[in-house]
Amino acid sequence: MKISKIASIVAAAAAAVSMMAVSVSATNWANVGYADNNPDTVQILSTDENSVSFTATEAGMAAATGAKARITAGELLDDPTLVKSATWTITYVVPADADVPATGLGGGCYFGCKNSTGYWVNPDYDEDGNGSWTTGTYTVQDDAKFLLPTEGLTADSELVFMDWSQNAGLPSVTITVSDLKFFDADGNEIAQKPYAGAAAEEAPAAEEAPAADGAATTPAATGNAAVASIAAVMAVAGAAAVATKKRK
Repeated sequence: MKISKIASIVAAAAAAVSMMAVSVSATNWANVGYADNNPDTVQILSTDENSVSFTATEAGMAAATGAKARITAGELLDDPTLVKSATWTITYVVPADADVPATGLGGGCYFGCKNSTGYWVNPDYDEDGNGSWTTGTYTVQDDAKFLLPTEGLTADSELVFMDWSQNAGLPSVTITVSDLKFFDADGNEIAQKPYAGAAAEEAPAAEEAPAADGAATTPAATGNAAVASIAAVMAVAGAAAVATKKRK
């Protein structure tokens, strides 16, 4: 077996490990809820291991609270005190008939002890400078950084993702927070707790036929998937090395 082939096999296996390890950074959005101690201010539309989608309610808009989705740092991380920065993506979906003023949409996150950088979404402008929301979907980035020794997260720290624009048509607009990542002082990404909502959302599995005698059964997924995958890469590399020796 040629060295180039061995290298390609190992590279492919390593890529597989990278893909399998993505779930380590999944966000536990399962417990996301409302802010201001008022469940009428926001409607959580959906959650998965990567995102939460929510919208304002008429009651929330009447109270001038806007749309606020809340979760605590302890629900996402084993040790929130390690966090020195974080990044995430905000996506607005604006229906064509939404009564959203053409001035723009904006917001940010109350991130434990300070506000995030924040963001602003501009509408689409025609040649005459008239704004509209014809594109429908708008994506921006936001982040938070702890630069002072007195700044930081604890398990009880609130992360409140909110829209600050409080437009009249916001109850028809969907806001999605996704790709939330935390980083330590050295810029290394911090692994998050696994998403706890999947088991509750999945329908009961159909009864499976008994495994044939001698057939291998598939073990339940665990948090050690990345470790097992790395071992698999090492095994592939070892097999490749043995094949090389035999060719000599």
